[in-house]
Amino acid sequence: MIFFYISLSTYICFNIIKYKQTLFNLQKNKYDIKKYWSWIFTNYRQTFLNKELLSIILIIIAVNFNLKIVGSCTVIFYTLMFLLDFKKKNKLKINKQMVLRMIAITLIYLGVNIWFVLDYISYHYADIIFDNTAFYYIILILMSYFAYIITAIANIIIRPFDKLLKNRR
Repeated sequence: MIFFYISLSTYICFNIIKYKQTLFNLQKNKYDIKKYWSWIFTNYRQTFLNKELLSIILIIIAVNFNLKIVGSCTVIFYTLMFLLDFKKKNKLKINKQMVLRMIAITLIYLGVNIWFVLDYISYHYADIIFDNTAFYYIILILMSYFAYIITAIANIIIRPFDKLLKNRR
């Protein structure tokens, strides 16, 4: 269980940096979802064909090996990814639009991660929802890999709130 929590913490540290980058690119596209989608697919090398593609190896490990091995590999992988991306400096301009998107992304992640942690704890007390913790790792890895798409979904969710904020002024 300690491997799961340690791997989750390294995963979250890396994703803070990754989502900062995705939000920076969304801000650069002026929160326009059409421009952002076209940016995602025209810059597919930056969004999909990057060093994080190696996380597919972690999915294969998660399916085939012991969970302690998976947890250890996840800690090593996301720590290295964090260290490689730590020095990238993207200056986000924090405004109401950015804060709303950060809240939406945080709620998406918190919902999934809290569900996984509660289910992981219940697994050890025989109240099983999923009996295979490797499923957690697969979902978390995919949520990290598809960060640009999750940011776009959060942007779509927040659009009505943007209109409400503009109407209140």
